This record gives sequence, structure tokens and C-alpha cells, in this order.
Amino acid sequence: MRRLIETRRAEQQEMVARARRYTERLRARIGLLSGFVVGSVARGDFNLWSDVDLVVIANGLPEHPLERSRLLYDLAEGGIEPKGYTVTEFRKLLAQNHPLALETMGKGILLLDELGVREISTGYDGLEKQK
Repeated sequence: MRRLIETRRAEQQEMVARARRYTERLRARIGLLSGFVVGSVARGDFNLWSDVDLVVIANGLPEHPLERSRLLYDLAEGGIEPKGYTVTEFRKLLAQNHPLALETMGKGILLLDELGVREISTGYDGLEKQK
């Protein structure tokens, strides 16, 4: 059993490392950002077919949705599923209690937080109660 648990942790660490490498490539392209692994990899219930869901928050992202997607996916190696938001967009998601934003702040694995997103989200539990 111990070997199985160690194997799972190693697999999760490799997936997180892949996301971290992606985050560094994106940072080199657009500048300061914050990045979080979410979804099954963050929860630890991933499987062989799971991708690495990654929330990227950066003000250097293109405004146009197609340009933004092109940039995010051009830099992604296999199995990375990036979702990109500006700080303002992410704040709005938090204010709306959007499930992805709440998951990011609650269970996301922090890769890099150059924009201080953790501070932006302070009090998000209170936002849930306001709804």
C-alpha cells in the first residue's frame, strides 16, 4: 500500500512540475503572473486520462478570446489545459462565487503568485455567504 501511495504522489508531483514548466514559459512570454493547478490533479483523484487543469491570472494576456487561447495553448505541452484570466476578470469570478475561482482559492495548488492573488481573494469565504 505504501508503494502505491508513493507512486501516486510521484505522479502528482510530475504533473505539477509539468504545469510549473508551462507557467515559466508563459511568464517569459507575458510577464508577471499567478498560476494554480486545479481539478483532479490538485485533489489527487486524477487518472491515466486526466489533464492538468491550470488557472493562469495575468494582466499581460491578450484581450481577444481567440488570441488569448492561441497564446495559452501554443505554449502548452501535452496534457496541460490552461484557463487564463486578468486580475480584474478573476476578481469578478470570485465576486460571483464562480466554482472555478472558488476551487482555485480553496483547493488549488499554488505554482507562482507574483500578482498576489492570494491577497486579492482574502475573504472569498465571505463572498460565498453573501449569495
